Amino acid sequence: MDRPAGGTRRTRNSSGSDPNSTSRPPKVMRHSYFTRSRAKRSAKLGGDQGGRSNLISDEELRKRTGLLKPLVIEHSQAVGVTGVDFNKTSNGYEHHTSEYDIKDLVIRRGQPFTITIKTDRAVDAKWDVVVLQFTFGSRPQANKGTLLRLNVDLTGKDNASNGPSLGGWTTQAGKSDSSSLEVKVTPPANAMVGKYNVFVETFLQKDAATKRRFEAEGDAVYIIFNPWFEEDVVYMADPAERFEYVQNEQGRIWVGSVNSNCGKPWNFGQFENPVLDAALYLMDLAEVNDSARKSPVAFIRAISALANSCDDDGVLEGRWTEKYPKGCTYPWAWTGSVKILQQFMETGKSVQYGQCWVFSGLVTSLLRSLGIPTRSVTNFQSAHDTDCSMTIDTHFDEDDEPVTDRDDSVWNFHVWNESFFRRLDLPNGYDGWQAHDATPQETSEGVMRCGPAPLKAIKEGHVYLNYDTAFIFSEVNGDKVTWRVSEDGDMEVIDVDAYAVGKIISTKAVGSIMRHDLTEDYKYPDGSPEERKVVAFVKQCGTRAEYITPETTKDVEFKIVTQEGAVLGKDFQIIARLKNKSKEIRHIRGRLTVLSSFYTGVPGKRVKGSKFDVDVLPDG
Repeated sequence: MDRPAGGTRRTRNSSGSDPNSTSRPPKVMRHSYFTRSRAKRSAKLGGDQGGRSNLISDEELRKRTGLLKPLVIEHSQAVGVTGVDFNKTSNGYEHHTSEYDIKDLVIRRGQPFTITIKTDRAVDAKWDVVVLQFTFGSRPQANKGTLLRLNVDLTGKDNASNGPSLGGWTTQAGKSDSSSLEVKVTPPANAMVGKYNVFVETFLQKDAATKRRFEAEGDAVYIIFNPWFEEDVVYMADPAERFEYVQNEQGRIWVGSVNSNCGKPWNFGQFENPVLDAALYLMDLAEVNDSARKSPVAFIRAISALANSCDDDGVLEGRWTEKYPKGCTYPWAWTGSVKILQQFMETGKSVQYGQCWVFSGLVTSLLRSLGIPTRSVTNFQSAHDTDCSMTIDTHFDEDDEPVTDRDDSVWNFHVWNESFFRRLDLPNGYDGWQAHDATPQETSEGVMRCGPAPLKAIKEGHVYLNYDTAFIFSEVNGDKVTWRVSEDGDMEVIDVDAYAVGKIISTKAVGSIMRHDLTEDYKYPDGSPEERKVVAFVKQCGTRAEYITPETTKDVEFKIVTQEGAVLGKDFQIIARLKNKSKEIRHIRGRLTVLSSFYTGVPGKRVKGSKFDVDVLPDG
């Protein structure tokens, strides 16, 4: 396993489990959920689907598929298979998967792995035929690419290509003796990611009726993404970055405010049980087709939705209220993802409670377990655009009192994720880091999720590209527009702040606990010609393409100065600084209002309000 100089082995899980233990959570039976989901879908379509479809259950399909059953023929002269050794230690080292706590073999796609077939006699290339069979999912079918039959090249000379219909899987025989046969198997770089069951079939070349079929029951092979392999879409060339974003189990998630922030330690624990099983279970819960499980986009869309509890009772329930019920875990009490996933997998119920940094840490764990390079990213002064206007709207009445029920919000900070991969679903130029967010804010295609959106598209204002690029653009670069609301509901713009949101976008630095700034990956410098050009273009794509800005010349500057390091229980000052840039006296009538606020920007209680009338001298 490659790691930067000075890297150390990870600390084992906090539960104190034996690192050599083969214990694992109960197997997730995909078919049981899929059967229920088809019944639910049928009910929504009207119940009886006669004349429209002819569905059978997963169990029934498996019963009807003879290739999924062990086969023993008495007195067969075909070589008998007595077991399969998956060589977990050597394969794990070669595939950088040694640290997974899962009992079964975990390998990375696009890279060969070796299994040893135990036999009751020597395999003879002149007479014997050996077929490896891999099955994927709850309804394995050859025409769907989920039942793969691979003829083993017993000559050992060349890889045996199994044709385009099998997606480029290859096999090759290696060493053999009187009781074993080594076989090297190479899945393609775009193999479906998930859990495969393995069968070995043998028969004589001139007598297929002698066929035997052995099932490696109780064992499986997990195939995950491969950021070490150039042909995999998640390939990451830099070893230090690859270690940080795939292998590092410890990290920091930035929280706080622009002026006072820190990196909160987080244990991602992506190699611990049951993180990988949980990631695959969420794909089942999201009903993602087997054929779609080649793409990191499909995994991110599903996990972004199911990490929260808003749809299909996902992993974590969010809560931002002032009070919490007894017996729950407060969001700020979590220090890692593993206990959350353990509780979810054991109970089958959403875990209480999380907020944005917890959702982000959870998603980082799940995606790193799958081999997708992923990091947690914090945006300070993060906007929440509720109406796709790509502006952040605040409102005041005619008495200059805030009208908070119509406002968009600006969070002190908000944490989401980025994952690194090539976007085969988009035009060229949008590969690399992709932003996505599991914290429930707005729906995407009817489900509470967000992304993945290319950082390049966010920066250039290409908000028409998938997925949810416009929403993330508004979080980091939307104009903050202040409106005066008249008694009859009419509104006028009284101020536009083009630089209010998207500050010090942060992640943990590679190989360090320090903060790394990502702001210029998301947008051009505030006020630059490039940044204003992008914003002008994006306005055309919003629900409100134009808004009328005040035409009056502003010759009085107004700035609120707050006290840094205010202490609970003690007074603090707020200063309004006015500067008259004209050559005449200006009479200023204003109001200062102080509201408490959640970190999400949602106002709480009114603390204090004060009116003032003052004459400001020129240059005063």
